[in-house]
Amino acid sequence: MRRIAVLFFLVLTVTAQGKRKPSLKKADKYFAKTAYVKAKDEYMRLLRGRHTPKYINQQLAVCYDKLGLAVQAAQFYAKSLEQDPTLPVEWQYRLAYNLNLNGRYEAAETAMRKFATDAVEDGRGRYFLQHAKAYVDLEHTPSAYYVEESGINDSFYEDHSLSWSTADTLLFVSNRTKYSQTWVRKLFEAREKGTQKPNTALYQTMRKSKDEPLREHSLLRGPINRRFMDGQAVMHPNGGLIYFTSESYRNRKFRKNKEVKKRQGRMSLFWAERKGKKWKKIKVLPFVEAAYTYTDPFVTPQGDYLYYASDQAGSSGELDLWRVAILEGGKAFGTPENLGERINTAFNERYPFVSADGRLYFTSDRWGGYGGMDIYVLDLNDPSAQPMNMGEGINTPKDDFNFVYNSELDYGFLSTNRVGRQDIYRVLPKCEATVTGVVMDGETQEPLNQAEVVFVDHSRQVLARLQTDETGQYTTVLPCHKTYRVQVVKEGYFYKEEEAIDPKVQETFQTIALRKQEKPVIQDNKVILNDIPFEFDQATITTAGERELDRLLALMEEHKTLRILIVAHTDKVGREKYNKKLSLDRANATAQYLFDHGITRDRIETKGVGSSEPKVDCSSCTEIEDQQNRRSEFIILQP
Repeated sequence: MRRIAVLFFLVLTVTAQGKRKPSLKKADKYFAKTAYVKAKDEYMRLLRGRHTPKYINQQLAVCYDKLGLAVQAAQFYAKSLEQDPTLPVEWQYRLAYNLNLNGRYEAAETAMRKFATDAVEDGRGRYFLQHAKAYVDLEHTPSAYYVEESGINDSFYEDHSLSWSTADTLLFVSNRTKYSQTWVRKLFEAREKGTQKPNTALYQTMRKSKDEPLREHSLLRGPINRRFMDGQAVMHPNGGLIYFTSESYRNRKFRKNKEVKKRQGRMSLFWAERKGKKWKKIKVLPFVEAAYTYTDPFVTPQGDYLYYASDQAGSSGELDLWRVAILEGGKAFGTPENLGERINTAFNERYPFVSADGRLYFTSDRWGGYGGMDIYVLDLNDPSAQPMNMGEGINTPKDDFNFVYNSELDYGFLSTNRVGRQDIYRVLPKCEATVTGVVMDGETQEPLNQAEVVFVDHSRQVLARLQTDETGQYTTVLPCHKTYRVQVVKEGYFYKEEEAIDPKVQETFQTIALRKQEKPVIQDNKVILNDIPFEFDQATITTAGERELDRLLALMEEHKTLRILIVAHTDKVGREKYNKKLSLDRANATAQYLFDHGITRDRIETKGVGSSEPKVDCSSCTEIEDQQNRRSEFIILQP
């Protein structure tokens, strides 16, 4: 009854909001409280086309900027500056910044030049004048790395800021939630007021092999995870201490803003001690001052230095990179030192990471990159070296940050919002190999012309799609040192999918034999077909799936009384509630294909069982086992 009452109240509230008049007073109230999502929605209701007051456009520009919506932010900054050229010069910079995020480099350069002209004393403007065309040179800066999705990401939430804390333990930040029901999440989970996103917390996962995606994860235990916004964390090499970013409220360090009647804090650095399986005795680091921001900790492999980002006294930009000596096994510190002008600029420098071979990787939003935050590298062993942008692929027009790399294992990770949310990607050294093969008739050994050959990675992302020539051969170039699956489709033959040869050498050759299609086999009260393949996390019938369903279609047209139940299964990746919905969507999509081709609805029923009935019952499934579990069954209800 309580749930029904709550839902009824929510419906009444939404209905009432839909009918009320837009209110500038309410919008300004939301804005003053930094509730930018609600403020933006209210200001949008006050738009009046060309007659919109400049104040509304200005407020919307700031809201969209705070929410990271660069397209709309640039639009409203441009409108605001057109309506009122006397706005503070910082508005010109924010226009340039958001245009850059959209990949509109020439327009961003024009706006940035105007900013540099008007703000002659601003270090960002001076830096721009020295590097105005730096973005042009990046067109010829290929990356030495290959980037792919890591497997740990949740499509509903944001995951980022991974640290390689020990050889086998990885820590990361996520705003994923323990509440499975949407209405419960909205009522009970702690949310960041400005964006309305859930508060972040610290998680850990275990390292896999270079080819295997990250999957299992767990919330760090103990008071380290509370209702605060948490940021990057890193363990001391002794395993008994952890340094992490969190809100200064945790240490009761904040100031009261009497204007908007709210507490205002900053991100700060804390440590915690391991007690059994929990992290306890949380303290603020002794060199932290309440007036400044401290974030993005990193500890060197030897445990002798803690690197971090801060705007503390002595910084040259918004956030600079600093380091401090670690003493007494991690519980005492020396005097913080700024990393200097070779690294720090008038912009933001963040996320330091020092590799075993003495290379400093860091993130900066300085002018001349691909967009927002880009990843740079500097050889600390060479006093004359300068930071280098890591190139296209590693960097995009969006925010790319937090590069970590294990040189012994020869792979690493980065965080990025290139697809619209913050995710963790795996980074591998770029290595390409020529992959060739032949497709032939399994019985006659005759080569098959115009067979479609598709290579996919562990997340079902298509990497290459090609057709065989008259000799049945295909050739493509793929990143090496990776495991792929190859899918082959040829009309009149069974669809085939198998593990591809791992291209660890310069060339590989693979022979794929196809079997001619016959009528579907009926066995144990089931119609036996090849798997109906789906793209990862999708419910759209693929070309290969259509070929298999055409065989079922022919069987049902021949046997007019045949009724079937389509049962769809998923792998164990993700939450079971989501998997059950996904499997039902796939079963319904399969049925819809048959309906669209003339089969009446009374002959088909559907059922989605998620991952509850695996074909292979595995606790830590391989990609092959996951593929076996992703399947559809066609059970005969009436012959």
